[in-house]
Amino acid sequence: MLKKVLIFLVLILAAVGIFLFQSGRIYSFFQKGIVFYEAQTKCDLHVSSCEIILEDGKNITLDIDKPFKAGEDMSFNVQADGFEDDEFLVQIYGLHMDMGIFEYSLAKANENNYKGKALLPTCMNGKMSWKVNIISKKDNIGASFILEL
Repeated sequence: MLKKVLIFLVLILAAVGIFLFQSGRIYSFFQKGIVFYEAQTKCDLHVSSCEIILEDGKNITLDIDKPFKAGEDMSFNVQADGFEDDEFLVQIYGLHMDMGIFEYSLAKANENNYKGKALLPTCMNGKMSWKVNIISKKDNIGASFILEL
């Protein structure tokens, strides 16, 4: 009987842990060392690129080839001034709904430009707000953008 109760508790804890990890709460705990910056002004990636000024003259500009929508490949273009990374990491997760955490690499195209593709699922409720983090693993710094799909 005690063995069954322990197995049940372990399964419950595992399920809660997986849920929290997928929702980004535990995942963000492991990223404590990364300093994230957010845009000072509202920006619509459907209309133009968005720039975030970080520290020490560094900035990250995100542009997505237009038009784009959920359920189709999106081409991400990042200009990262002041960085010497070979690649950047893109993390994307839902702000108000757990749709999972998506990670993609952006390969260096030339000196300050990085490119890659991402695919996000369609939300059954229609509109979905996503957090897009562009991360320099080398400098442990990132820029956070909001993407409405």
